[in-house]
Amino acid sequence: MMTAEDENETREHASTVSLSDENDGRLTVSISDAVSELETVKFTIQTKSALPSFTQQQMSVIRCHEEFIWLHDMLSENPEYAGYIIPPAPPKPDFEEARDKLTRVTAAETTMAEEEYKKLRKELESDYLALFKKTVAMHEIYLLRIAAHSKLREDSNFRVFLEYAKDLKVRSKNKKRNNRRVL
Repeated sequence: MMTAEDENETREHASTVSLSDENDGRLTVSISDAVSELETVKFTIQTKSALPSFTQQQMSVIRCHEEFIWLHDMLSENPEYAGYIIPPAPPKPDFEEARDKLTRVTAAETTMAEEEYKKLRKELESDYLALFKKTVAMHEIYLLRIAAHSKLREDSNFRVFLEYAKDLKVRSKNKKRNNRRVL
């Protein structure tokens, strides 16, 4: 006979999907670190897998936003996934506005009171940090959604994205189009 506590626990387990079930092969993906550079953000992706399709059990790669877009394009354009809902690509990190504000505040430092300057600079740095954390989280959620999908997590391009330690040498479609116009 089940108690109310057992019934609640059963309902909780029935409503969650576990990727860590040892019987189906485990796949965990996380972004352990991110570094903002002038034009891009570099994400360090940690992967642990017991899936037979992966060549290694633990991997760590560094990826930039354009490589996330490449992965999204590869999944979206694959006819095998027609009818599947492909997770939307994470938005491009845009720190330009935050950098501009910080530049203007720094330039105005000599005309502001010291306390006012410190307060404003601290607020801007806090806003930048919040935006940065949000960017990292959106990229991680994208990977988690793919990893949670029974078909997409077996995709060869997803495996390359997670396993290939070198730069994928991808360029955005807009850059390719602009290069074609020049030629």
